[in-house]
Amino acid sequence: MRYVANPVEVDAFKVIGVGSVTSNANLLVECDDGSTRQADAPMLSRISPVIGDYWVIQSDGYEYLNPKETFERKYSPVPG
Repeated sequence: MRYVANPVEVDAFKVIGVGSVTSNANLLVECDDGSTRQADAPMLSRISPVIGDYWVIQSDGYEYLNPKETFERKYSPVPG
């Protein structure tokens, strides 16, 4: 689902599962789009994801995790 925080528009996926740590020290994160993504050390230095948080992808490709409360305060769904 696409979201917008004026004027930034992002793709964001709700975290529905937090899994194990991979052999390269990444944390597996399951998202509501059916994907399993890998959070690396720099990403995890800012947040320890929990179910309900968001995996956010900016139009320039930058990806980050955002706490649920912060994301939902800042972003709203794009109509249509």
